[in-house]
Amino acid sequence: MLLKATKQIRKLSYSSTQIISVLFIIVMMFLVGCQTTETPVKEEKSEPVINKEETAPKGMSASDLGEEIKASKSRKIVFAIKAPIDPATGEPVVGAWNTFWKGAKQGGEDFEVNVTLLPNECETCVEDQIRNIADLVDKKEIDGLVIGVVDSIRLVPVIEKAIEAGIPVLAFDTPLNTDKVLSFAVFDNFAGGKVAGEWLVKQLGGAGRVLVLNGPPDHQNAMDRRDGFFAGLKEGEIDIISTASADWDMHKAEEVTKGWLNEFAEIDAIIAANDGMALGASKAIADAKREKIIVVGFDAIPEALEAIKNGDMTATLDQQLAQQGRFAIQVMVRHLETGETFEPIIYWQDSVLVSSENMADYLSD
Repeated sequence: MLLKATKQIRKLSYSSTQIISVLFIIVMMFLVGCQTTETPVKEEKSEPVINKEETAPKGMSASDLGEEIKASKSRKIVFAIKAPIDPATGEPVVGAWNTFWKGAKQGGEDFEVNVTLLPNECETCVEDQIRNIADLVDKKEIDGLVIGVVDSIRLVPVIEKAIEAGIPVLAFDTPLNTDKVLSFAVFDNFAGGKVAGEWLVKQLGGAGRVLVLNGPPDHQNAMDRRDGFFAGLKEGEIDIISTASADWDMHKAEEVTKGWLNEFAEIDAIIAANDGMALGASKAIADAKREKIIVVGFDAIPEALEAIKNGDMTATLDQQLAQQGRFAIQVMVRHLETGETFEPIIYWQDSVLVSSENMADYLSD
């Protein structure tokens, strides 16, 4: 084709520059025509670069607050969460948030304040949470707000509006991109993830093929747990064969795991950034009859503890959710009572790795 086109050009009285230009176009068309229409792209497995100095906690520890105090008068604190509630029970349907809420309720009783629950339509329903908080601000009936935000950026305007209206706000579990909140009370997710990763390395005898189920990529706590997992797994000769986000969702995690089970003949363990995803992975493994795969979760919700007891899961990291919920109420009470201020971040650092080996001792504590 190229030769025939060149002969035809020679018969024409073009300038040398025109001839070269036409030849260039024809050659490029010829080369493009020889290429296939689809080029296979190999998906690369990327791991975060872990800098231990950068990931070290920068803030204060929960233990630094000292002796607890009670409210001196009637106060109303709203505890806003990401999850919906079960109409039959009035309790959050997501295990972790249910446990957080139980701790917050206990804090209300212990510190003599009225703590009410503000649920959300779903864990990713941003507009619903914005609307719910805006309604609270308009009613002007609360003294303080403790909130686990759905979106660290999009919630900022309505949260700052609440603060300007005289409602102090404590961010909880997920940070807000503003310096106007009292503080950000959170579990040290990186440290917890590292503990879980190191434990898994020991269970695998120092080497193995591992899959990682992540939370949403735009959630800081999900990224911190993931980075902690990687840091802990680096303590051994671990091949992280794939990672994927299942958005904290059990059913999505089950589907992701089904795909992995079809793709990989050899899997030693799956480590998940929450128990819901770990339970989804466990179900997929059981359905595929590949029960020898270790499954590690994060949160120690009742369903996960039951699964460990039954042998359906291997372990979970208890970040003491109920104690954290109670602690968040104490932080708000301290501010309302005394005007106490805090570091930008308050870390809850206590945790327990729960497995069948210490289940009995753990539950008896």
